[in-house]
Amino acid sequence: MTALVTLALLGLAHLPSGSRVHVSSRVAVRSAVRGPAVFMAEGKKADKAAEAPTAAAEPKETPAPPPAAPPPAPPAKPITEGKSKEGLSTITLAHSNGDTALVYTFGACVTSYKHKGVETLMVRPDAKMDGSKPISGGIPHCFPQFGPGEIQQHGFARNLEWEVASTSDDADGPSVVLRLTDNAETMAMWPYAFEALYTITLTADELKTEFVVKNTGDKAFSFTSALHSYFDVSAIKNLEIEGNFDNARYLDKMASPPATLVHSGSTIKISKETDQVFTGVAGQVLLKDSGKKTKLAIKTEYGWRDTVLWNPYGNEGMGYDKFVCAEAACASFPVTVQPGNSWTGTMDLECSSL
Repeated sequence: MTALVTLALLGLAHLPSGSRVHVSSRVAVRSAVRGPAVFMAEGKKADKAAEAPTAAAEPKETPAPPPAAPPPAPPAKPITEGKSKEGLSTITLAHSNGDTALVYTFGACVTSYKHKGVETLMVRPDAKMDGSKPISGGIPHCFPQFGPGEIQQHGFARNLEWEVASTSDDADGPSVVLRLTDNAETMAMWPYAFEALYTITLTADELKTEFVVKNTGDKAFSFTSALHSYFDVSAIKNLEIEGNFDNARYLDKMASPPATLVHSGSTIKISKETDQVFTGVAGQVLLKDSGKKTKLAIKTEYGWRDTVLWNPYGNEGMGYDKFVCAEAACASFPVTVQPGNSWTGTMDLECSSL
């Protein structure tokens, strides 16, 4: 290509003066002159393009597999003995359906019963949980005396350590039997030989209790008693109590002086400080809570013959707005047990939705 350009230039140089060059010849010459540079530039571009390394395609990241689901928690043991944070001995009953109950051996007090995750019982905010006083909450025992009398308020059973007589886990569910017998301390207050057995059973639908008092001595004794049960409520204004209250006689301890009255209607609402003993009202009492949307049946079909209602309305320190005491009791008249005989009272709790 360079030789052709040189010849073209030489030809032009030897043309006679005044000769005309055809336009096409000039274009050809111009093209000839420019061509090599253009071709060389294009060639270099091509060479560079050829020499440019080809960018490697970035490998696509494989998405990480989702984390494996944690293994299911092992089922809770049906019966577990332990200690509270204050050091008192406890027994936890756990049903295969997830329901639980917590029992303290001090006072043989059930302090929690959860059905479908909903708490049924209540422990007062001012309760002492270290054994220095009876537990104010759950299901404390009043035995062998209900209320004030010749011995300490509500007797001694709620103040003493009970022993674990036995535990079992059968078709009905886990259960524990607690035992209290006479000793020097009880004899100093109440001079009778006895054996008390308290059985708590957690079934799929209920918390069942059985209280048996046996006369192991050689002389008859009499006692009054109650399960001073504290039941959890969303707010006292949301609670409606139903039972065999219509035309029932009751002792109103808040009257001055205390008076025996007759109740009208089967429903009771708590709107003031309440302490009432209903004589002969047993069988079933319903606690309907519109806030929790629950209905608790307190079934006392054997032994217990009275019902006590108590609420310290207005007492913030006791947490009055979050509980009611609806107690299975033998409070109006004492129970007498002959030597070698026994008395039995049962109370079952069944919680359902409204």
